[in-house]
Amino acid sequence: MTHANYLELFNHVLTHGTKQLSTMCLGSLSAWHEIDGYTCYLRSEGVTLTLLFHNRFSYEYDDESALLTFKSETEKVFASIKKSMI
Repeated sequence: MTHANYLELFNHVLTHGTKQLSTMCLGSLSAWHEIDGYTCYLRSEGVTLTLLFHNRFSYEYDDESALLTFKSETEKVFASIKKSMI
């Protein structure tokens, strides 16, 4: 997925999720951002995606299989968002 796709998914979680402490949650995805709004985060089961300024992003994870699961899950959720927009 691209930076723009992840940002769209991030926005979807913020818009349609439920607030739990300082994050918005939708399914297994959690989303939050720094106070300045320039750094955004998506997290699910051991993987944190950091969305940075200038179309950069990075993953933090301990287990390669968790990263693969995260990528697969986010792709499925993103596809369902796009499908519902048709």
